[in-house]
Amino acid sequence: MMTSIDTLSVQRPNLPAGHVDLWYCYLDRITNSSQLNQYYELLSVRERDCLARFRLDRVCKEYLVTRALVRCVLSHYTDVSPDHWNFIAENHGKPVVQSPWEGYGAFNLSHSSGLVICAVAAGGQVGADVESLDRKTTGIPLARRFFSRQEVDLLCQAPEHEWQELFLQIWTLKESYIKAIGHGLSMPLDRFFFTLPDDGPPELYLTEQAASPQTGWQFAQLRLPSRHHISVAISPEDQNSDMVVHAREMIPLEGAVSGDPAICSSANNWCFLNG
Repeated sequence: MMTSIDTLSVQRPNLPAGHVDLWYCYLDRITNSSQLNQYYELLSVRERDCLARFRLDRVCKEYLVTRALVRCVLSHYTDVSPDHWNFIAENHGKPVVQSPWEGYGAFNLSHSSGLVICAVAAGGQVGADVESLDRKTTGIPLARRFFSRQEVDLLCQAPEHEWQELFLQIWTLKESYIKAIGHGLSMPLDRFFFTLPDDGPPELYLTEQAASPQTGWQFAQLRLPSRHHISVAISPEDQNSDMVVHAREMIPLEGAVSGDPAICSSANNWCFLNG
């Protein structure tokens, strides 16, 4: 467990500017019912009330692991017990820590097809989104409904066998951005668009200002061997810092899975994890 001097007064992880720790957990590796019971004990009263409204076992498990993961991830950076974190939601539903790190919000959660992820930064704005490459609801018709004209053109110009993957690259990038700024799907997805240069990271453009990319935002993409595609967005407090993503598996209450974290940086905007 990492600690830093007077951590509670700092109220943030001890991470360099621009660095994002990306923690992920596979639901199928949580096989013991006693683990889920332990996760339940971590929840606040409000979270337990929310859990009680779910009817499907799969959804309940996903919720339990998600809430346990974010608590254990934040506890990784300080000596706060996982059951001592309290959260509130901002206007569009983005969670922030209410206590003991009052107002800390540089973290983000996402889940898809048996995987839960949690991205953490020291400050600024951070967002993350994951989708399975086996997802069926993709394609040009859906892109025409939600994407910008530039992104639809990008898809149409690609070979048909690349549409599925390219769609999910764009979708997760867009989701990571709107989650980082805290707007959720209240912000129309065609108000901004991404380009995917061959020799650099994705670039963000506002549709009404399409002449030049937006500065202050950096993006990275990662691929897990389970065919999950992840996009991470960050607008760090120090705009001169380079984005570096450290990705590592964690099982809540058991800690990080053995092995060195995978690293994705400006030198390799794409990162393929092998384990």
